[in-house]
Amino acid sequence: MSKLNNILKENHELKKELEGILELIKENEIKNQGFKVVEYAFLLAESLKDFAEKPLKYLEDIFEIDRVALFVDRETFNFDRISDEIDDRVYFIDNKAFKYFFLEKRAYSGVGKTNFISEFDVFKEMNSYLISPIIEDGRIVGSLNFYSKDPEKFIETKSTDFIKDLCFKISVALRKLYDAERLSKQMLVDFLTGTYNKLALYDFLEKFINMHKRYNKSFALGLIDIDNFKKINDVKGHLFGDEFLKRFANELYSSSRKADIMGRFGGDEFYIILPEATFDMIKGVSSKLCNILKSVVQKLNLDIEIGISGGFVLVPDDEMDDLSAEAILKLADDRLYMAKNKGKMKIIGVNNDILS
Repeated sequence: MSKLNNILKENHELKKELEGILELIKENEIKNQGFKVVEYAFLLAESLKDFAEKPLKYLEDIFEIDRVALFVDRETFNFDRISDEIDDRVYFIDNKAFKYFFLEKRAYSGVGKTNFISEFDVFKEMNSYLISPIIEDGRIVGSLNFYSKDPEKFIETKSTDFIKDLCFKISVALRKLYDAERLSKQMLVDFLTGTYNKLALYDFLEKFINMHKRYNKSFALGLIDIDNFKKINDVKGHLFGDEFLKRFANELYSSSRKADIMGRFGGDEFYIILPEATFDMIKGVSSKLCNILKSVVQKLNLDIEIGISGGFVLVPDDEMDDLSAEAILKLADDRLYMAKNKGKMKIIGVNNDILS
């Protein structure tokens, strides 16, 4: 009888052990499927905001991690962005931080904040961490950081192969996003002056119109034309004319606010968009445009009489029934040609006032 009991007991223990193994296998399969979802989410992301809202959030939810963050080398991946921090999950930092932290190109885990660097200190409740480098062409260009309140969550003995594989996918996804953004920007840039082109103008106007409608933000659009520019080409040649346009665009860019947007509308015609503009600001910019032109003329020793004609529209000071990109552009263009018809070398603004 005791022998039978022993057999039943052994079978019961074996059954429990098998059930435990099956449960573990099932759990690992779920996590493996979740890991694939995370990989695809990185590769299919269309923006850094997508990174923050999808794969980084998925990692927290699936693997029960308190905080997951992506750190990116701001020099290698200089994305257009308003801030160096996106949704508390994506951070842009200097490459030197990665050099300080990673003595070798491998994942590091630890307890507490010993040997930790301030750039990575974004989760105040952290008691353990796992941080892996993101490598491109042998160079560290970012890191994937896991933070936990539990000091036992990340320990040296645990395998880090999965995070190494994931970081490779992230490097591919970052490069894909960055190259796509750079290509998109090239499509919106004027080949001669390096400023924005006519196509970009419509995108910017739509953006500022929406900002005005939502937040009541003012803005101004100016169209400017270089008077008698044809004489430069006729007397000095087209290559000299091109150099003149490049010099003018460069000086306009370097003397403007960081928030201001400028571009080439076509030929010798340029545009400038002034966020949060006022009438006094437009008047000041009009005067500055004339001074920039004089400066370029002097530097190129040009003895041909040229000037600037222009038209500015100020939203909301210019009351318009149709607040659209086309309507704003047409009003600026009408004022530009009004300036031309008044004898050139004038800039006209709100209420058709002569600004300079």
